[in-house]
Amino acid sequence: MKIGEALRKKRLKLGLTQEQMCEGILSRPFYAKVESDKNRINAESLFQILLEHQIDLVEFCDLIQDDYTLEERKVEKQFETKMNQAVSAKDTEALDKYCQQIMNSSNNEILKLRALITLTYFKGKTDKIDVEIRKKIKAEFDEGNNWLERPDLLRLLVNTMPMWPQDELDFFIGRLLDFANKSELSELTTERYLRLLENYLVVCYDRKVHKQLTHFDHIDDVMEYIINATGSFHLMIYRIEVFYMKALFLDQKDKTKEIRQDLGVLGYKNFIASWSE
Repeated sequence: MKIGEALRKKRLKLGLTQEQMCEGILSRPFYAKVESDKNRINAESLFQILLEHQIDLVEFCDLIQDDYTLEERKVEKQFETKMNQAVSAKDTEALDKYCQQIMNSSNNEILKLRALITLTYFKGKTDKIDVEIRKKIKAEFDEGNNWLERPDLLRLLVNTMPMWPQDELDFFIGRLLDFANKSELSELTTERYLRLLENYLVVCYDRKVHKQLTHFDHIDDVMEYIINATGSFHLMIYRIEVFYMKALFLDQKDKTKEIRQDLGVLGYKNFIASWSE
């Protein structure tokens, strides 16, 4: 959907005339041509209109993203979605298929690395990852790459966690927690961090880090951060998963079973299919 068409859709939903929609920002004749895709609107005027009428920016971007996203990125996003669905369903065969498609058709090197490591992990072969691949991934997390704020590198860290030695992984998580606690993060960035930190807990549980009493880790710090950051209902599932992971770490099998059953009754059975047991 083009920007003009999206503006018209939002205007009609709000019950506004074109004059009311652009008043004090653009002339009505100019705005009318924006809606009909005959005039281009600058970013400042667009945001003034959206903010003036309290139009959700994320919703608006969802409406227009297909028309303004490069074709290659659309294909990559489709592959990412399919890959994530295969991971959630623990469908190794489908994961293999989609990862191979990414490796063969994408020019995005970071996406290729994510696909390769994810597939290797689900096949239980992380110890066989080529040394040069490891070096290539490690280079991406140089401080000069600003990895703490780049969505593509945060996703890469999520997917490559199983290949990192625990001390290096703990270093990255420590840096991330320090940054998150000192920064005012948007809800979108917060959710990216929450996904990453939840994955850290899973990796630690799979490695039985919590049973290695001499090992320094960030398990408790991560749980505390997630609980503090999930006050909004939108993020509540991350808080539930923390309580689930805490029960796993404490070997409270009755508690984990109860949480899974409750979420299943609420219709989240497929969503939690990939949760550790």
